[in-house]
Amino acid sequence: MEKQIRLGMYRVLRKVGVNRQYIYPEASFTTDLFFDDIDWKCFLCFVEEQFNIEINDEEAQRLVTVENTIELVNKRLSLN
Repeated sequence: MEKQIRLGMYRVLRKVGVNRQYIYPEASFTTDLFFDDIDWKCFLCFVEEQFNIEINDEEAQRLVTVENTIELVNKRLSLN
């Protein structure tokens, strides 16, 4: 299942406009991917849509890297 989540996250990041060379697990949304507020909101919407989950504001504030977003999605999907 984790491979599917990683592939889905890759698709989401590409939708937001991230170049494939910058997509790696340790990539920080602010320092490596240069997300601004609009990128961040689009990213969260696409993640929620792609994986059919909801991310509340508290959880969103804790998302710093691609990897910890994958971990959150994995955790959420495992609970269903």
